[in-house]
Amino acid sequence: MNKYEYECALSGIVAPGSLDFDGDGLEDLPAGWSEVRMSRRVFNPKWVLIQQVKRAMIEGLLAQFPEAAKEGQGVAIRLQVDAQFYLMEKDTPAYLTEVETVYLAPKELSEDVAEAYNEAREMLGLDPLEDDEEDEEEEEEVVAAPPEPAPKKAPAKKAPAKKPSKKAAPESEATA
Repeated sequence: MNKYEYECALSGIVAPGSLDFDGDGLEDLPAGWSEVRMSRRVFNPKWVLIQQVKRAMIEGLLAQFPEAAKEGQGVAIRLQVDAQFYLMEKDTPAYLTEVETVYLAPKELSEDVAEAYNEAREMLGLDPLEDDEEDEEEEEEVVAAPPEPAPKKAPAKKAPAKKPSKKAAPESEATA
């Protein structure tokens, strides 16, 4: 069952979702399509407002005290204001994540899509994807003749060992 219909952000090509595949997190994104997601962390405006209100309350309460007493009272006032806003701050995250997602049709469907897709990849510091047809042509060119077998060296022949001669030693050496 198709959950979504996908529209290419570059070409406007529309495709229905394909079969569910839970293993990769892309739901029913059709084969060959790309999902591009940009996530950005920003301060939560509600959290920022809480901080501004707290700061204003602290400043307003401190203004009621003379300069000499502000330092001593400042800690107590901050603790009191923090306690008043504790539950609200606890339930309000300091940051929000903005997520924008677009889909791109397979680059094989359109030269314009392929060109824009690779330009975007290059701008982001990614290698452009090669066309499958170009890959096949390169593979055909790269096919080389099988390497020639290395010449076999004939095993070295060992010379027959010389047998010691049984000649009699000269007399001069024998009497020495």
